[in-house]
Amino acid sequence: MTIDLSGLPARAVSWNKALAARPGDIDHHVPSHQVEGEVPASLRGGRLLSNGPGWNVFGDRIAHPFDGHGYVRSLAFGTDGSVALKARFVRTEVFVSEQAHGSFVHRGLATNAHDPFWKNLRLGTARNVANTTVYRWNGRLLAGWEAGSPHAMDPVTLDTLGPETFGGLVQGKVTLAHMHRDERRGRLILCNTAAGRNTKVTFHELDREDNHVQTRTGELSGGAFAHDFMFTDRWYLLGGNPLSVRPGRLAKALLGAGTLLPAMKANTTRPGELVLIPRDEQGPTRRVRLPGPAFVVHFSNAFERGGDVVVDACIFHDFTFGEEFGYTGPRTPFDPSLPEVRGAQSFYRITIPEGADEATWEKLVPHGVDFPRIHPDHEGRDTPYMVGACRADTRFSDPFDSILRVDLTAPGSEPVLWTAEDDVFVGEPVIAPGRDGEPDHVLVILSDGQRERSTLAILRADDLAAGPVARVRLPLLPVAFHGDWDPVGVG
Repeated sequence: MTIDLSGLPARAVSWNKALAARPGDIDHHVPSHQVEGEVPASLRGGRLLSNGPGWNVFGDRIAHPFDGHGYVRSLAFGTDGSVALKARFVRTEVFVSEQAHGSFVHRGLATNAHDPFWKNLRLGTARNVANTTVYRWNGRLLAGWEAGSPHAMDPVTLDTLGPETFGGLVQGKVTLAHMHRDERRGRLILCNTAAGRNTKVTFHELDREDNHVQTRTGELSGGAFAHDFMFTDRWYLLGGNPLSVRPGRLAKALLGAGTLLPAMKANTTRPGELVLIPRDEQGPTRRVRLPGPAFVVHFSNAFERGGDVVVDACIFHDFTFGEEFGYTGPRTPFDPSLPEVRGAQSFYRITIPEGADEATWEKLVPHGVDFPRIHPDHEGRDTPYMVGACRADTRFSDPFDSILRVDLTAPGSEPVLWTAEDDVFVGEPVIAPGRDGEPDHVLVILSDGQRERSTLAILRADDLAAGPVARVRLPLLPVAFHGDWDPVGVG
């Protein structure tokens, strides 16, 4: 850890230590008697999966977390109430290269490898770091990234098996890190994007044996940003998310003196839109205007109610690229107050009437919400509640200190909130469904850089405000992005 933290407030110290943590390979066992509380019976035999950048500091160079190497964590619950942590880097081509060099070598989306601009002119290998998502699918884990193929990993050892192209289906294509499972149809849904005068999007569906079932295509207007999508029985949905280019910054990026991410700008000068693409037959793209400017990074869910389409999403009304996680550059510490300058993203329920080209929306909670999650079997259909990460202070969003539950059967009702201790940061909450009549539970990893530890907190989904029913103390893990619940663990 070479970040100079002298003179920083406690919150900034904690945040920087959590982002800079690099514990490497971990095989760590927590016996049941060391668990504070008790692991619920319905979780035993399953595990929490998590992925995020596990190598963000390279000597004296700080990488934007989007460019950090993927680090998959498995937290498996034993039948005796113990917890086994296994963590491994995703051994992508650029990870192997930079591990050999011991330094940042390959230019990233938001980080250059060198200070002299001319050394950055040669692009070299694309920086696929497989650091964003992790999904269990057909006997393997899939570690996703934003602009290339996901990587497959052995579900038991977490050894990297290599890029996953699904038999060449997504070979050489930009594949969104977010994938979705339609449990009713037994499908995995992937989305490819391709830049052009308009942004082409292609959806693929695979069955549980990886057989290719169908492909559908559509377009987003002009240059557009896509990170997540959603589906219903009849539609695929994306945010229109138009982008503008900052010509000066783009020129600097092309010359090696800047990077691509801050050269992009969310174009929120006009009302936002959702784009609907027919799912079961090729047909025209449907564009639906929203009541105001909107930039959608994460969806919670979408479903159909009669002929209407209902969409739950986290929406920014403005967005600045390059400052995520308080990134301030390759030589200066992360600043957790930097995201407070922009407005918090809000959680909306959007209703699209049958055949309409305009939608209505309702802001469901006053908090700035991200990382929305629902019951994993309910994607694409109505569900009673969601959980998400937020700040207790409703003026701000990330870095998060709380999780909340929103009752979707009573939109507008008061959310239920649980807040972590001071200077402890909250990751993405993941819902683990109950079994045999037991309640669902919410699993969330807490980052405490001050005490140099992480904690897995387990809360009852129906009594979130009561706080954790169990806490599992762990070594300090780097801040993660997205995770998954694996009900059968590694057995």
